Amino acid sequence: MPLVTVALVLANLAAYLLELASGGSAACQAYGLIPAHFTFNSLLTSLFLHDPSSLLHLGGNMAFLAIFGSIVEGSLGSIGFSVLYLAAGIAGGLCHVMVGPSSTDALVGASGAIFGVMAVAGALRPRLLGFVVAFAGINVWNAFFGGAGNVSFGCHIGGFLAGFLVVALLRVTGSEVLEAA
Repeated sequence: MPLVTVALVLANLAAYLLELASGGSAACQAYGLIPAHFTFNSLLTSLFLHDPSSLLHLGGNMAFLAIFGSIVEGSLGSIGFSVLYLAAGIAGGLCHVMVGPSSTDALVGASGAIFGVMAVAGALRPRLLGFVVAFAGINVWNAFFGGAGNVSFGCHIGGFLAGFLVVALLRVTGSEVLEAA
């Protein structure tokens, strides 16, 4: 049973309900990651907030987290998965800040963390690798040639790179985690 994955999904759902109860967009502005007013706290709290105007953002992130998180937590264990999730989420947020350091728009969502989890899942389950690489490739394309809406492709790419670095570290250290899958 992927306990951390389930706990993260439930925490995101609870945070979304609290976000809606406390004003939606106002909560995002108060607790989201705003590059021009960067704080470490907002780097973490932004991972649990989602676009209050659409369930698609939350629903998509939680579906991907449930699917890919279960795979990765089963292989890395709860602690390893937790470290990966936070590291990828932080890397995604920091990459977002580097891309637009003077932005006053709030970044919200678990996408950076989830992209890191997807990178590791692609290494663990080679049948998923094509999907993961294509999905990441679309984000790279959109980052350089313009994407739709207010999606932070920099955050996605930063999280994915963190996951890629975890896979590289596992390979370099000779970990059997990737071979055991």
